[in-house]
Amino acid sequence: MTQLSDIIAQNVVESLPVGLLIVDHTGAFVTVNPAAAAILGYAREQLLGRGWGELFFDNDANARFNQIVMDVIQNELVGLCRVVPYAAPSGAVLELSITSSYLSGEAHQAGVVVILHDVTELSRMQRRETEILKDINRIQEEKIRGLNKLAASVAHQIRNPAFAIGGFATRLSRQIEALGIDSQYPAIILDEAKRLETIVRTVGRFAALGPLVLEPTTLTAVAAEARSRIESRAMALGRSVAWAFDLPDVQLVADSRLLAAALAELFLNSLEFSRREQVAIGLRAVLRGDRIEAAVTDDGPGVSPVDAPHIFDPFYSSRADGCGMGLPLAQEILLDHNGQIVLDRDFSPGARFTLSFPRFPTHLVSRLDETLTASPGTAATKTP
Repeated sequence: MTQLSDIIAQNVVESLPVGLLIVDHTGAFVTVNPAAAAILGYAREQLLGRGWGELFFDNDANARFNQIVMDVIQNELVGLCRVVPYAAPSGAVLELSITSSYLSGEAHQAGVVVILHDVTELSRMQRRETEILKDINRIQEEKIRGLNKLAASVAHQIRNPAFAIGGFATRLSRQIEALGIDSQYPAIILDEAKRLETIVRTVGRFAALGPLVLEPTTLTAVAAEARSRIESRAMALGRSVAWAFDLPDVQLVADSRLLAAALAELFLNSLEFSRREQVAIGLRAVLRGDRIEAAVTDDGPGVSPVDAPHIFDPFYSSRADGCGMGLPLAQEILLDHNGQIVLDRDFSPGARFTLSFPRFPTHLVSRLDETLTASPGTAATKTP
């Protein structure tokens, strides 16, 4: 039975798709499976019986690779995991994911077991993906900065003329009515002036977002604030909302006011596009690593394929009375939180927007820590 168990164990070690090394208390390799030899770039015969230090310590490029074994032995660590560079004999530099554990036996003899994964190609793909995402975010940020300038200019240049047109249209309507003249033109002018004023207010709100004010909060509190903003609008439209929230009970660091504004824009989008008297709006979120992934869904008509590519473009709206600034506003807020917002074009029926942002955005939290240390009770800010 013992011989059969040994054979099975040996076959398992030999067939493992990952590298397996066992180093005894003298530093010599006592077990090297084929995968480990292939990853390290040696024949098994070159490794078995030879010392780790003899093979790898002379190459300064493998300092971090060697340090893993030293840390495990010195601190008797179990399950130490790291990704480190490894310089192979061929000159190639690989990235290896290494899991190491300290082994103790009789008479305090110790050894180390090492599991190797070659993650070189995976790391390269992740770096390429990161660079692509950086380029996309850079383009979006440049677009937003240009839009901020445009929004500020539009709000400044149009606000006073719009108010003047509305005021004079009102006076003209009264004078025409006093003269007994029946005309609908002043009312049309007034309605269009009011619409223009609405656009100016929306654009002005976009331009006046201001710096982020960071504070510890929860997604539940943010969602509740966004919900309260929409309830009054629903009443004004003579509708009701069936809310469905499923949120993790975790803390995050964010500008709760602006994050609530972003969610409110998505909720408002669902409310105004719905053709039902009762609108179903859902918000569900999960924690994935250090990021929060959320989804806003509704049971409305959804977004048409024609409109989908343009919904985040400023001033684009498929509604005759729409300003087309709500979703760009939400997008800017998410970008400023180092996050993103995307329309799920395959979702049906209804619409689904997915949001992803860090729970603790490091480029912002550092400023929060600095400010709290320097002046307790003062919130940290970041200029977009």
